[in-house]
Amino acid sequence: MDIDDKKARDALADVEAVAKSIRGRLAYGLTGPILVLWGIVWIVCFSLAHFAPRVSGWGWIVGDALGVAGSVYIGRCHKSVTGVRSESSRRLGWRLFWFWLFLFVYADIWLAVLWPWQAQQLGMFFVTVVMFAYVVMGLWLEMPFLMWLGLAVTGLAGAGYLLSFIAHGYLDLWLGAACGSALLAAGLYLTLRWR
Repeated sequence: MDIDDKKARDALADVEAVAKSIRGRLAYGLTGPILVLWGIVWIVCFSLAHFAPRVSGWGWIVGDALGVAGSVYIGRCHKSVTGVRSESSRRLGWRLFWFWLFLFVYADIWLAVLWPWQAQQLGMFFVTVVMFAYVVMGLWLEMPFLMWLGLAVTGLAGAGYLLSFIAHGYLDLWLGAACGSALLAAGLYLTLRWR
């Protein structure tokens, strides 16, 4: 059977389109629910920091613990649903784990070096560190959506920080409402888009 060059190129383009769709479903299908989870954590914890600052430290400890545990659970459920358990995906999962762990170890070192800091600086610091990680992961994993999300949420956080010089005391509320909602909306979009 003879296949001309055009048919061969068309067939290869079809195979590439299917492969791209599968990669998107695997990557973004996992990312969507995790973004929803962390959007909710940010909305609740930043709101708690605004409305009940005395207990917000404990709120963040509980929120972060639930977020991490939920992210691990979502990852395990996603793996069992998709059936993808390749050696390369396992290695990637561990690289991502170590990336996030070391990022927060370094963030804690930076906080110790930059002491004393104010609460509003702390919120901005963690939002921008996490969004920097999203930008890096978007570039590293070739997931442009994550990169643009990281840049957009950083822009929202920066706008809130600048506005906090005019309207004092509302930065945490802004970070929860604007940045947390952006994560939540992006997660819902990805979840519905890549079903």
